[in-house]
Amino acid sequence: MFPRIPGIHNQPTAAATAEHGSTDGTQAPQGGLVPFIVGSNLYREAPFSTTVQQLDANGHETVANITPGGFLRGVVLQITSASGVIGAGVLAADAPWSLFSSISIEDISGGPILYPMNGFAAFIKQKYLHPWEGDPSKRSDFSNTVNPAFTLRLSIELRDTLCVLANTDARAQYRVRFTIAPSTAVFSTAPTTTPTVTVKAYFSAWAQPDAHDLMEVPIQQSPDGLIASRFVMHEVPALNGGANVIRHTLMGNEIRGIVWIVRNSLGARVNLTDANTGPIDFRLDNRREWKMNPSQIVEEMQWFYEQLANATQTREAGVYVIPRFRDPGRMIGEYWLQTVEQSLLQCELNGTDLGANIPGTLEIIYDELAVAGDLPPHLEGT
Repeated sequence: MFPRIPGIHNQPTAAATAEHGSTDGTQAPQGGLVPFIVGSNLYREAPFSTTVQQLDANGHETVANITPGGFLRGVVLQITSASGVIGAGVLAADAPWSLFSSISIEDISGGPILYPMNGFAAFIKQKYLHPWEGDPSKRSDFSNTVNPAFTLRLSIELRDTLCVLANTDARAQYRVRFTIAPSTAVFSTAPTTTPTVTVKAYFSAWAQPDAHDLMEVPIQQSPDGLIASRFVMHEVPALNGGANVIRHTLMGNEIRGIVWIVRNSLGARVNLTDANTGPIDFRLDNRREWKMNPSQIVEEMQWFYEQLANATQTREAGVYVIPRFRDPGRMIGEYWLQTVEQSLLQCELNGTDLGANIPGTLEIIYDELAVAGDLPPHLEGT
């Protein structure tokens, strides 16, 4: 194992590569041991939970235990709908994602891993913090109509087992929890008939490999990524119409990405302008990370996210992303940003773009990792 220096990519020597493995995303056998990701396979089952609910004036919560087995990568929610009649109805701005007022994944003690967040935030988390999983709004099953349909991948794993969870004890199971929102969250004007929504949940995992392969070579039994834990967290501080200093309070781990979603007091997403917002100053303790106008942040997003650059995807109004991870395929991006619980991470910006609808909010999504040991070089910073 190469020594790990957080935030700095360790380039192995030729001799170390020959001994420990390659740098192309896999590791060569060590002492005749087949690497876990070579000896294992991706495992899935039919949905472990199915919820059917006609939208009405109330929220409806589902809590379901995730089927034990292997090393958990995440949960996939498939949403379909039927029987809705639009009439004079009008879809809400965040539809169809606003179908969920809350989604979370909990550990075996009930603590959050994927912290509770609304469906739009979960959509943004997938699109920008797992860009290789694609934009859910581009899927063939996507429908933003009176009968909403889409798929959300609630990933815990990043890549190649990084941050997977051992999911082998039927007596202590992980849980997915979601709340189907009232119909007013999906429709700003009520339709003639609200749809009946079906939510199916299935899990994705790395299978526990056999002890040996067909040539009787031992297979590594535990994935390298178990030494890291991932937490996707969420907070919603107020944003005033004048000068703002927004402290990011959920510190203590290595930050892999931060998403800002700007909303006014009506809940509408608002784009920031250079003229009204001015330069945004982003600081960690006594060090300035950067100072950019909103248009510069958008350009940096387009530099990092190839799909935005080539116009196969579009940035949602009011959404600003600060990625702190590497794109191995394109060899661009930064490494994880180290913090401790006492870290002071904050941004300074003007809220004039909110207009008269104040105070608004600066919804913040954090993607953070707690790493308890040395990581293989190909996982560092991804």
